[in-house]
Amino acid sequence: MNHDEKFLLCIWGMGLVFSLALIASITLGAHDRRDKWDKAVSNGADPMVTTCALYSDTSTALCTILAQNRK
Repeated sequence: MNHDEKFLLCIWGMGLVFSLALIASITLGAHDRRDKWDKAVSNGADPMVTTCALYSDTSTALCTILAQNRK
């Protein structure tokens, strides 16, 4: 195996490790967020308000409407 092949193998390995770490991080974050949602709703929180609090980046229009109705 020459120098170029070793270099490409190293780059490929680092990319694989990075990809696996990214997938693990996203999975653990999603599980943690879902667990928080379950606990809040089981303790009596409004499911839609809880969703807005945890997922505010995905449903901004709905969250704005819910926030205006709560004033």
